Amino acid sequence: MRKKSTWLGVLILIFFLAACSNEDSQESTESNEDASTTQESKTNGLSETPEAENDAAEETQDNQTEKMMIYEAHIELETDDYDQFYQSLEKRMNEYDAYMVETNIHKTERGNREGHLRLRVPQPNFDALLGGFEDITDNIKSRNINSRDVTKDFVDLESRLKAKEEIEARLLSFLDEAEATEDLIKISQDLERVQSEIETIKGEMNYLSNQSDFSTITLSIKETKVVVPEVDQQDLNTWGKTKQAFFTSINGINSFFSWLAIFFIGYSPVLLPILLIAALFWWRRKKKAGSES
Repeated sequence: MRKKSTWLGVLILIFFLAACSNEDSQESTESNEDASTTQESKTNGLSETPEAENDAAEETQDNQTEKMMIYEAHIELETDDYDQFYQSLEKRMNEYDAYMVETNIHKTERGNREGHLRLRVPQPNFDALLGGFEDITDNIKSRNINSRDVTKDFVDLESRLKAKEEIEARLLSFLDEAEATEDLIKISQDLERVQSEIETIKGEMNYLSNQSDFSTITLSIKETKVVVPEVDQQDLNTWGKTKQAFFTSINGINSFFSWLAIFFIGYSPVLLPILLIAALFWWRRKKKAGSES
């Protein structure tokens, strides 16, 4: 009986130890699974979140960055009446908020006018104004349109400006902390150079923005109508021009005789011997011819 009780106690102890071992193993497994899940969460969650956010930020930035396009057009046309064309052009310009920046008009030998006009128009109105020239004149000889994407150039300038402004801020802080005169001079020189570069970059950015906001249209115009000049009797001045011609001829005759007098009297020491030798030669030749006959 005692022996059976001993074996029963041993079996109960074995079952108890086995149950404790299973619980420890299950807890260890759960702990490992939790650790693995935590590590996976760190790997797939926290560590990847910044990259996803950066990608999303870059994508959002790319979407928010509008393209900056510069449009230019050159139109060559002819018109029968320049004044009428210019009046119609001014109406179109007022309608589409355009303005004139350059005017160069001249008259040809036939009296027709030729020249170049340069207009600036807001980019949204560029196509509308460009298409309206067919309503002003039906004699368009050529049309040339150019476009240029300056988005990358503008973004690069923005990056350069940001970097220069950071340098400027650091130099200003160094300037406040500097005590030695040499340091103040050196920092001031560097600060002046950086500020000059900042102004240059801002100027380039403003130029690109202006060229992108307003498009340019250049017109080459030729007037084709036949111009008949009017006869103005007041411009003829017949009597005055006749007196002028008469006195001009009198002065010419006086000048001619004055020149003859100056020539013969002034050069008489040279002319007299020449004339005497010529007269003697002529006399001897005449005498010889008479003796032979």
